Amino acid sequence: MSLQLEHDQQSPVQEHLNELTARVTLLLFLSTLSTIAWLTQVDAILDAVLQHLNPCEKGCLNLFDPAKWSAVRWMTAAILGLISVLPFLLHQTWSFARPGLLPTERTWLRNWFVMGIFSMILAVTSTIGLLFPMLFETGHQTHQSMQLDARYDAVHMLSIVIAVIWSEIIVGCAIFAMMLAGMTGMLNEETADWWRIRIYGLVLLLLLASLPEFGGLALLLCMLAISTIEFFSRKWLRSPVPTMIGQRKIMDKDGAVRSILMVDCSCSGAALPLSKQLTAPFPVLSVHSLCSSNREREHVLEIALQHRLTDMIISGCSSKPLPNSFKSNCTSIGCSLRGLDILQTQSHRTLPSPFHLTEIELKIATLEDPWPESTVHQRVFSILEHSKVNELILDTRPSSESWGMQLGPEQVLLQLKQKHLTAVLEKLQPLKISTTVL
Repeated sequence: MSLQLEHDQQSPVQEHLNELTARVTLLLFLSTLSTIAWLTQVDAILDAVLQHLNPCEKGCLNLFDPAKWSAVRWMTAAILGLISVLPFLLHQTWSFARPGLLPTERTWLRNWFVMGIFSMILAVTSTIGLLFPMLFETGHQTHQSMQLDARYDAVHMLSIVIAVIWSEIIVGCAIFAMMLAGMTGMLNEETADWWRIRIYGLVLLLLLASLPEFGGLALLLCMLAISTIEFFSRKWLRSPVPTMIGQRKIMDKDGAVRSILMVDCSCSGAALPLSKQLTAPFPVLSVHSLCSSNREREHVLEIALQHRLTDMIISGCSSKPLPNSFKSNCTSIGCSLRGLDILQTQSHRTLPSPFHLTEIELKIATLEDPWPESTVHQRVFSILEHSKVNELILDTRPSSESWGMQLGPEQVLLQLKQKHLTAVLEKLQPLKISTTVL
Protein backbone atom coordinates (compact mmCIF):
# COMPACT_ATOMS: atom_id res chain seq x y z
CA MET A 1 0.00 0.00 0.00
CA SER A 2 1.36 3.41 -1.00
CA LEU A 3 -0.33 6.80 -1.00
CA GLN A 4 0.51 9.71 -3.26
CA LEU A 5 -1.08 12.78 -1.70
CA GLU A 6 -2.14 15.50 -4.09
CA HIS A 7 0.33 18.07 -2.74
CA ASP A 8 3.19 15.56 -2.98
CA GLN A 9 5.70 16.39 -5.66
CA GLN A 10 5.85 13.87 -8.46
CA SER A 11 9.61 13.49 -8.37
CA PRO A 12 12.05 10.57 -8.25
CA VAL A 13 13.56 9.32 -5.01
CA GLN A 14 16.92 10.87 -5.89
CA GLU A 15 15.43 14.37 -5.77
CA HIS A 16 14.07 13.73 -2.28
CA LEU A 17 17.48 12.47 -1.23
CA ASN A 18 19.13 15.57 -2.70
CA GLU A 19 16.70 17.79 -0.78
CA LEU A 20 17.37 15.87 2.44
CA THR A 21 21.13 16.13 1.89
CA ALA A 22 20.91 19.90 1.34
CA ARG A 23 18.87 20.42 4.50
CA VAL A 24 21.19 18.23 6.63
CA THR A 25 24.28 19.95 5.23
CA LEU A 26 22.88 23.36 6.13
CA LEU A 27 22.04 22.17 9.66
CA LEU A 28 25.53 20.74 10.13
CA PHE A 29 27.10 23.98 8.95
CA LEU A 30 25.02 26.10 11.34
CA SER A 31 25.58 23.72 14.27
CA THR A 32 29.32 23.78 13.58
CA LEU A 33 29.41 27.57 13.70
CA SER A 34 27.37 27.50 16.90
CA THR A 35 29.69 24.87 18.41
CA ILE A 36 32.75 27.01 17.71
CA ALA A 37 31.04 29.96 19.36
CA TRP A 38 30.18 27.90 22.44
CA LEU A 39 33.80 26.70 22.76
CA THR A 40 34.71 30.18 23.95
CA GLN A 41 32.32 29.84 26.89
CA VAL A 42 32.28 26.12 27.59
CA ASP A 43 34.93 26.23 30.35
CA ALA A 44 32.89 28.66 32.41
CA ILE A 45 29.75 26.60 31.87
CA LEU A 46 31.42 23.33 32.90
CA ASP A 47 32.95 25.00 35.92
CA ALA A 48 29.53 26.26 37.04
CA VAL A 49 27.95 22.81 36.53
CA LEU A 50 30.74 21.05 38.46
CA GLN A 51 30.49 23.53 41.33
CA HIS A 52 26.76 22.79 41.50
CA LEU A 53 27.32 19.02 41.42
CA ASN A 54 30.32 19.05 43.77
CA PRO A 55 29.25 17.31 47.00
CA CYS A 56 32.13 18.67 49.10
CA GLU A 57 33.38 22.14 49.85
CA LYS A 58 36.86 21.84 48.30
CA GLY A 59 39.54 19.43 47.20
CA CYS A 60 37.24 16.63 46.02
CA LEU A 61 37.29 17.06 42.25
CA ASN A 62 40.27 15.85 40.28
CA LEU A 63 41.22 15.54 36.61
CA PHE A 64 42.77 12.12 36.06
CA ASP A 65 42.66 12.11 32.24
CA PRO A 66 43.22 15.49 30.47
CA ALA A 67 42.48 13.92 27.08
CA LYS A 68 38.99 12.91 28.20
CA TRP A 69 38.45 16.38 29.60
CA SER A 70 39.13 17.80 26.15
CA ALA A 71 36.62 15.35 24.69
CA VAL A 72 34.01 16.43 27.27
CA ARG A 73 34.61 20.08 26.37
CA TRP A 74 34.05 19.40 22.67
CA MET A 75 31.02 17.20 23.34
CA THR A 76 29.46 19.84 25.58
CA ALA A 77 30.06 22.55 22.99
CA ALA A 78 28.57 20.31 20.29
CA ILE A 79 25.47 19.63 22.39
CA LEU A 80 25.01 23.33 23.13
CA GLY A 81 25.54 24.10 19.43
CA LEU A 82 22.86 21.61 18.45
CA ILE A 83 20.44 23.02 21.02
CA SER A 84 21.09 26.52 19.66
CA VAL A 85 19.96 25.54 16.16
CA LEU A 86 17.08 23.37 17.46
CA PRO A 87 14.33 25.76 16.23
CA PHE A 88 15.86 25.72 12.76
CA LEU A 89 16.23 21.93 12.96
CA LEU A 90 12.53 21.52 13.80
CA HIS A 91 11.55 23.90 10.99
CA GLN A 92 13.61 22.00 8.43
CA THR A 93 12.21 18.67 9.63
CA TRP A 94 8.65 20.00 9.43
CA SER A 95 9.16 21.49 5.96
CA PHE A 96 10.62 18.24 4.64
CA ALA A 97 8.05 15.87 6.18
CA ARG A 98 4.83 17.91 5.99
CA PRO A 99 3.93 17.36 2.30
CA GLY A 100 3.80 13.59 2.76
CA LEU A 101 1.72 13.55 5.95
CA LEU A 102 -2.00 13.21 6.46
CA PRO A 103 -3.79 15.76 8.72
CA THR A 104 -3.65 13.62 11.88
CA GLU A 105 -0.01 12.75 11.23
CA ARG A 106 0.82 16.45 10.89
CA THR A 107 -0.96 17.12 14.20
CA TRP A 108 0.97 14.27 15.82
CA LEU A 109 4.34 15.52 14.55
CA ARG A 110 3.68 19.13 15.57
CA ASN A 111 2.63 18.13 19.08
CA TRP A 112 5.55 15.73 19.35
CA PHE A 113 7.97 18.57 18.64
CA VAL A 114 6.44 20.58 21.48
CA MET A 115 6.44 17.67 23.92
CA GLY A 116 10.01 16.74 22.90
CA ILE A 117 11.24 20.22 23.82
CA PHE A 118 9.32 19.98 27.09
CA SER A 119 10.91 16.60 27.92
CA MET A 120 14.37 17.99 27.17
CA ILE A 121 13.90 21.01 29.45
CA LEU A 122 12.43 18.82 32.19
CA ALA A 123 15.27 16.28 31.94
CA VAL A 124 18.03 18.90 32.11
CA THR A 125 16.56 20.94 34.96
CA SER A 126 15.51 17.98 37.12
CA THR A 127 18.69 15.95 36.60
CA ILE A 128 21.26 18.69 37.06
CA GLY A 129 19.20 20.78 39.46
CA LEU A 130 17.84 18.08 41.79
CA LEU A 131 18.65 14.44 41.08
CA PHE A 132 22.43 14.29 40.81
CA PRO A 133 23.28 16.88 43.48
CA MET A 134 21.21 14.80 45.88
CA LEU A 135 22.80 11.50 44.73
CA PHE A 136 26.35 12.87 44.88
CA GLU A 137 25.72 14.35 48.32
CA THR A 138 24.37 11.01 49.55
CA GLY A 139 27.40 9.19 48.16
CA HIS A 140 29.82 11.70 49.67
CA GLN A 141 28.26 11.35 53.11
CA THR A 142 28.62 7.59 52.80
CA HIS A 143 32.31 7.98 52.00
CA GLN A 144 32.81 10.25 55.00
CA SER A 145 31.03 7.85 57.31
CA MET A 146 33.43 5.13 56.14
CA GLN A 147 36.38 7.51 56.65
CA LEU A 148 37.43 7.27 53.01
CA ASP A 149 39.44 9.97 51.27
CA ALA A 150 37.06 11.45 48.72
CA ARG A 151 38.59 11.91 45.26
CA TYR A 152 36.07 12.31 42.43
CA ASP A 153 36.78 12.27 38.69
CA ALA A 154 35.24 15.41 37.17
CA VAL A 155 35.15 13.82 33.69
CA HIS A 156 33.36 10.74 34.95
CA MET A 157 30.82 12.81 36.85
CA LEU A 158 29.96 14.86 33.79
CA SER A 159 29.84 11.75 31.57
CA ILE A 160 27.32 10.07 33.84
CA VAL A 161 25.17 13.20 34.02
CA ILE A 162 25.15 13.63 30.23
CA ALA A 163 24.38 9.93 29.67
CA VAL A 164 21.43 10.03 32.07
CA ILE A 165 20.04 13.24 30.55
CA TRP A 166 20.39 11.81 27.03
CA SER A 167 18.60 8.61 28.09
CA GLU A 168 15.81 10.59 29.76
CA ILE A 169 15.27 12.69 26.63
CA ILE A 170 15.12 9.61 24.38
CA VAL A 171 12.70 7.76 26.66
CA GLY A 172 10.59 10.89 27.23
CA CYS A 173 10.28 11.58 23.50
CA ALA A 174 9.37 7.92 22.87
CA ILE A 175 6.67 7.98 25.55
CA PHE A 176 5.19 11.20 24.19
CA ALA A 177 5.29 9.76 20.66
CA MET A 178 3.25 6.72 21.74
CA MET A 179 0.84 8.74 23.87
CA LEU A 180 0.16 11.32 21.15
CA ALA A 181 -0.32 8.54 18.58
CA GLY A 182 -2.89 6.96 20.88
CA MET A 183 -4.68 10.25 21.49
CA THR A 184 -4.94 10.96 17.75
CA GLY A 185 -6.25 7.46 17.00
CA MET A 186 -3.18 6.22 15.13
CA LEU A 187 -2.14 3.78 17.86
CA ASN A 188 -4.44 0.88 18.75
CA GLU A 189 -4.27 -2.88 19.13
CA GLU A 190 -4.05 -3.40 15.37
CA THR A 191 -1.21 -0.92 14.81
CA ALA A 192 0.57 -1.62 18.13
CA ASP A 193 3.23 -3.89 16.63
CA TRP A 194 3.96 -1.34 13.88
CA TRP A 195 4.61 1.35 16.48
CA ARG A 196 6.57 -0.97 18.77
CA ILE A 197 8.99 -2.00 16.03
CA ARG A 198 9.76 1.56 15.00
CA ILE A 199 9.79 3.33 18.37
CA TYR A 200 11.53 0.58 20.33
CA GLY A 201 13.98 -0.08 17.52
CA LEU A 202 14.95 3.58 17.34
CA VAL A 203 15.30 3.82 21.13
CA LEU A 204 17.57 0.76 21.26
CA LEU A 205 19.68 2.03 18.38
CA LEU A 206 20.21 5.46 19.95
CA LEU A 207 20.98 4.15 23.42
CA LEU A 208 23.38 1.39 22.35
CA ALA A 209 25.16 3.62 19.82
CA SER A 210 25.58 6.57 22.18
CA LEU A 211 26.52 4.68 25.38
CA PRO A 212 29.14 2.13 24.28
CA GLU A 213 31.41 2.79 27.25
CA PHE A 214 28.77 1.60 29.71
CA GLY A 215 28.73 -1.95 28.31
CA GLY A 216 26.34 -4.24 30.19
CA LEU A 217 24.81 -1.27 31.98
CA ALA A 218 23.65 0.05 28.60
CA LEU A 219 21.78 -3.21 27.94
CA LEU A 220 20.11 -2.98 31.33
CA LEU A 221 19.24 0.63 30.60
CA CYS A 222 17.69 -0.39 27.26
CA MET A 223 15.50 -3.00 28.96
CA LEU A 224 14.42 -0.45 31.55
CA ALA A 225 13.66 2.10 28.81
CA ILE A 226 11.49 -0.32 26.81
CA SER A 227 9.62 -1.39 29.95
CA THR A 228 8.97 2.24 30.88
CA ILE A 229 7.64 3.13 27.43
CA GLU A 230 5.45 0.02 27.40
CA PHE A 231 4.07 0.85 30.84
CA PHE A 232 3.07 4.44 30.01
CA SER A 233 1.56 3.57 26.61
CA ARG A 234 -0.20 0.30 27.53
CA LYS A 235 -3.59 2.04 27.56
CA TRP A 236 -3.38 2.83 23.85
CA LEU A 237 -1.50 -0.34 22.86
CA ARG A 238 -4.51 -2.34 24.04
CA SER A 239 -7.23 0.01 22.83
CA PRO A 240 -9.61 -1.26 20.12
CA VAL A 241 -9.71 0.18 16.61
CA PRO A 242 -11.72 3.45 16.72
CA THR A 243 -15.20 3.19 15.28
CA MET A 244 -17.50 5.87 13.95
CA ILE A 245 -21.02 6.38 15.22
CA GLY A 246 -23.22 3.97 13.31
CA GLN A 247 -20.33 1.90 11.95
CA ARG A 248 -20.84 -1.84 11.86
CA LYS A 249 -19.55 -4.72 9.84
CA ILE A 250 -21.73 -5.89 6.96
CA MET A 251 -21.37 -9.34 5.43
CA ASP A 252 -21.81 -9.41 1.65
CA LYS A 253 -23.22 -12.19 -0.51
CA ASP A 254 -19.82 -13.92 -0.66
CA GLY A 255 -19.40 -13.92 3.11
CA ALA A 256 -16.76 -11.18 3.16
CA VAL A 257 -16.95 -8.56 5.92
CA ARG A 258 -17.42 -5.02 4.60
CA SER A 259 -17.06 -1.66 6.33
CA ILE A 260 -18.95 1.09 4.50
CA LEU A 261 -19.09 4.88 4.85
CA MET A 262 -21.44 7.27 3.09
CA VAL A 263 -19.91 10.67 2.36
CA ASP A 264 -22.67 13.28 2.30
CA CYS A 265 -21.13 15.66 -0.20
CA SER A 266 -23.22 18.77 -0.87
CA CYS A 267 -21.22 19.52 -4.03
CA SER A 268 -20.54 23.15 -3.00
CA GLY A 269 -24.21 23.59 -2.07
CA ALA A 270 -25.66 22.17 -5.29
CA ALA A 271 -26.87 18.92 -3.70
CA LEU A 272 -29.34 18.83 -0.83
CA PRO A 273 -27.75 17.52 2.37
CA LEU A 274 -28.92 14.21 3.75
CA SER A 275 -31.47 14.43 6.50
CA LYS A 276 -30.45 13.40 10.01
CA GLN A 277 -33.56 11.23 10.01
CA LEU A 278 -32.13 9.09 7.22
CA THR A 279 -32.16 5.41 8.12
CA ALA A 280 -28.92 4.04 6.71
CA PRO A 281 -27.08 0.80 7.56
CA PHE A 282 -23.75 2.66 7.67
CA PRO A 283 -22.38 5.92 9.14
CA VAL A 284 -22.65 9.23 7.28
CA LEU A 285 -19.87 11.83 7.05
CA SER A 286 -20.80 15.33 5.86
CA VAL A 287 -18.45 17.35 3.64
CA HIS A 288 -18.92 20.51 1.61
CA SER A 289 -17.20 19.72 -1.68
CA LEU A 290 -15.06 16.64 -2.08
CA CYS A 291 -14.17 17.49 -5.69
CA SER A 292 -12.76 20.96 -5.00
CA SER A 293 -11.35 20.67 -1.47
CA ASN A 294 -8.01 18.94 -1.09
CA ARG A 295 -8.28 19.27 2.71
CA GLU A 296 -11.59 17.37 2.78
CA ARG A 297 -10.25 14.65 0.48
CA GLU A 298 -7.28 14.14 2.82
CA HIS A 299 -9.65 13.99 5.79
CA VAL A 300 -11.85 11.38 4.13
CA LEU A 301 -8.83 9.37 3.02
CA GLU A 302 -7.45 9.37 6.55
CA ILE A 303 -10.79 8.14 7.93
CA ALA A 304 -10.74 5.33 5.38
CA LEU A 305 -7.27 4.35 6.57
CA GLN A 306 -8.01 4.54 10.30
CA HIS A 307 -11.30 2.63 10.11
CA ARG A 308 -10.22 0.11 7.47
CA LEU A 309 -13.07 1.04 5.12
CA THR A 310 -13.81 -1.29 2.23
CA ASP A 311 -16.49 0.86 0.54
CA MET A 312 -17.17 4.57 0.22
CA ILE A 313 -20.44 5.85 -1.21
CA ILE A 314 -20.67 9.49 -2.37
CA SER A 315 -24.15 10.94 -2.02
CA GLY A 316 -24.03 13.97 -4.31
CA CYS A 317 -22.52 12.59 -7.51
CA SER A 318 -21.63 9.28 -9.13
CA SER A 319 -17.99 9.62 -7.89
CA LYS A 320 -16.76 10.03 -11.48
CA PRO A 321 -15.95 13.78 -11.13
CA LEU A 322 -13.54 13.10 -8.26
CA PRO A 323 -9.82 13.61 -9.02
CA ASN A 324 -8.00 10.57 -10.33
CA SER A 325 -5.39 10.90 -7.58
CA PHE A 326 -8.09 10.46 -4.92
CA LYS A 327 -9.52 7.45 -6.74
CA SER A 328 -6.11 5.81 -7.04
CA ASN A 329 -5.40 6.39 -3.35
CA CYS A 330 -8.71 4.76 -2.42
CA THR A 331 -7.85 1.82 -4.65
CA SER A 332 -4.40 1.47 -3.08
CA ILE A 333 -5.90 1.11 0.42
CA GLY A 334 -8.57 -1.33 -0.76
CA CYS A 335 -11.56 1.03 -0.60
CA SER A 336 -14.01 1.04 -3.53
CA LEU A 337 -15.80 4.22 -4.64
CA ARG A 338 -19.31 4.70 -5.99
CA GLY A 339 -22.07 7.28 -5.78
CA LEU A 340 -25.82 7.73 -5.35
CA ASP A 341 -25.86 10.69 -7.77
CA ILE A 342 -28.47 12.72 -5.88
CA LEU A 343 -27.78 15.67 -8.20
CA GLN A 344 -29.30 13.75 -11.09
CA THR A 345 -32.45 13.04 -9.09
CA GLN A 346 -32.70 16.72 -8.12
CA SER A 347 -32.45 17.73 -11.77
CA HIS A 348 -35.86 16.14 -12.39
CA ARG A 349 -37.58 18.54 -9.98
CA THR A 350 -38.37 22.22 -10.04
CA LEU A 351 -40.42 22.09 -6.83
CA PRO A 352 -39.34 20.51 -3.53
CA SER A 353 -40.72 17.10 -2.67
CA PRO A 354 -41.88 15.89 0.78
CA PHE A 355 -40.53 12.46 -0.16
CA HIS A 356 -36.89 13.46 -0.67
CA LEU A 357 -35.81 11.25 2.25
CA THR A 358 -37.76 8.30 0.86
CA GLU A 359 -36.07 8.66 -2.52
CA ILE A 360 -32.65 8.54 -0.86
CA GLU A 361 -33.58 5.43 1.10
CA LEU A 362 -34.82 3.80 -2.12
CA LYS A 363 -31.51 4.58 -3.81
CA ILE A 364 -29.67 2.88 -0.96
CA ALA A 365 -32.07 -0.07 -1.14
CA THR A 366 -31.26 -0.66 -4.82
CA LEU A 367 -27.52 -0.98 -4.19
CA GLU A 368 -26.42 -4.41 -5.35
CA ASP A 369 -23.18 -4.41 -3.41
CA PRO A 370 -22.68 -5.58 -0.69
CA TRP A 371 -26.24 -6.88 -0.58
CA PRO A 372 -27.34 -9.53 -3.10
CA GLU A 373 -29.29 -8.59 -6.21
CA SER A 374 -31.97 -11.16 -5.40
CA THR A 375 -33.22 -9.14 -2.43
CA VAL A 376 -33.59 -5.74 -4.12
CA HIS A 377 -37.38 -6.11 -4.35
CA GLN A 378 -37.63 -7.00 -0.65
CA ARG A 379 -35.57 -3.98 0.39
CA VAL A 380 -37.69 -1.65 -1.77
CA PHE A 381 -40.90 -3.12 -0.32
CA SER A 382 -39.71 -2.70 3.29
CA ILE A 383 -39.28 1.06 2.68
CA LEU A 384 -42.50 1.71 0.76
CA GLU A 385 -44.84 -0.35 2.95
CA HIS A 386 -44.52 2.15 5.83
CA SER A 387 -44.39 5.28 3.66
CA LYS A 388 -47.15 7.63 2.48
CA VAL A 389 -46.09 7.43 -1.16
CA ASN A 390 -49.06 7.34 -3.55
CA GLU A 391 -47.38 7.62 -6.94
CA LEU A 392 -44.17 5.80 -7.86
CA ILE A 393 -42.22 6.33 -11.09
CA LEU A 394 -40.10 3.28 -12.00
CA ASP A 395 -37.40 4.44 -14.40
CA THR A 396 -35.44 1.61 -16.02
CA ARG A 397 -33.88 3.73 -18.76
CA PRO A 398 -30.20 4.75 -18.92
CA SER A 399 -29.47 8.07 -17.23
CA SER A 400 -28.77 9.70 -20.60
CA GLU A 401 -32.35 9.00 -21.75
CA SER A 402 -33.86 10.43 -18.54
CA TRP A 403 -32.49 13.90 -19.24
CA GLY A 404 -35.19 16.59 -19.09
CA MET A 405 -37.78 14.52 -17.21
CA GLN A 406 -39.76 16.56 -14.66
CA LEU A 407 -41.54 15.16 -11.62
CA GLY A 408 -44.36 16.53 -9.53
CA PRO A 409 -43.88 17.13 -5.79
CA GLU A 410 -45.92 14.02 -4.86
CA GLN A 411 -44.22 11.72 -7.35
CA VAL A 412 -41.37 9.50 -6.14
CA LEU A 413 -38.67 8.35 -8.54
CA LEU A 414 -37.13 4.89 -8.27
CA GLN A 415 -34.34 4.25 -10.77
CA LEU A 416 -34.16 0.52 -11.30
CA LYS A 417 -32.42 -1.96 -13.54
CA GLN A 418 -34.65 -3.73 -16.02
CA LYS A 419 -33.86 -7.16 -14.57
CA HIS A 420 -35.37 -6.17 -11.20
CA LEU A 421 -38.56 -4.61 -12.59
CA THR A 422 -40.79 -7.70 -12.58
CA ALA A 423 -39.87 -8.77 -9.05
CA VAL A 424 -40.41 -5.23 -7.70
CA LEU A 425 -43.83 -4.85 -9.39
CA GLU A 426 -45.00 -8.19 -8.01
CA LYS A 427 -43.80 -7.31 -4.52
CA LEU A 428 -45.55 -3.91 -4.58
CA GLN A 429 -48.95 -5.26 -5.71
CA PRO A 430 -50.43 -5.45 -2.16
CA LEU A 431 -49.59 -1.77 -1.63
CA LYS A 432 -52.01 0.92 -2.81
CA ILE A 433 -49.36 2.74 -4.80
CA SER A 434 -49.83 3.90 -8.38
CA THR A 435 -46.81 2.81 -10.43
CA THR A 436 -45.65 4.13 -13.78
CA VAL A 437 -42.89 2.33 -15.69
CA LEU A 438 -40.60 4.32 -17.97
